[in-house]
Amino acid sequence: MLFELKIFDYPNTYWFEYESNEISNYDLLQCKKIQNDNPLIFKLKKKVSEKRLLSYDFCFSDGPDFISPRLATLLANNKDFLKDVQLLDANVIINGQNHSGFKVINILRTISCIDMDKSDSEPILDYLPDGPKRFYKIVFKQDIEENFYMARCLESEGRIVMSDKLRQFFIENNVKGIKL
Repeated sequence: MLFELKIFDYPNTYWFEYESNEISNYDLLQCKKIQNDNPLIFKLKKKVSEKRLLSYDFCFSDGPDFISPRLATLLANNKDFLKDVQLLDANVIINGQNHSGFKVINILRTISCIDMDKSDSEPILDYLPDGPKRFYKIVFKQDIEENFYMARCLESEGRIVMSDKLRQFFIENNVKGIKL
C-alpha cells in the first residue's frame, strides 16, 4: 500500500522563502543525484515562535521542501531509504538566527502508481494529449509490488508517495508536518 505525502497542520506563517538558486524545483523533479557543495538556504521573513516552528519535521517553502535535523538523523541511518532519496544540506534562517542540519529531500525514484482508468484527469495542454495531466481525482494502484520507501509518481511527477513501512516509521517517530 502507498500513501501520498501531504502537508498537514502546518501554519501558513511557517512557509519559508528559498534563497538559493543553485538547485531549482525542476532539478529535483529529474530524480537524479545532484552534486552540491553549499547548503541550500531558506529564510523565514516573519517573526515567529522558534521553538514551535522547530518542532516540525517537514518544512515547506516556495522552493524545495526540507526536513528537520531530527528526522534527517533518523533517516540517515536507514540504508534502504537512502537508495530512494538523496539528502542535501540546508540551512534555515529564523528570526535572524541561522540553523544548520536541515536536509532537502531529493527523490531519486519514480514509480507508476496512479490508476489512470479510475482517476479523473485531462491534459494540461490540449495539443499534448499524452503530456502532463491536471488531476481532479486520483486513485492509486493497489497492486504495486515494488519495494520502495519514497518515490515520485510517474504519471504526475510533482506528487510524492511513500510506502506503508515509511508511513509506519513516521508514525512511530511522531513526525510532525505531514498527514499520516
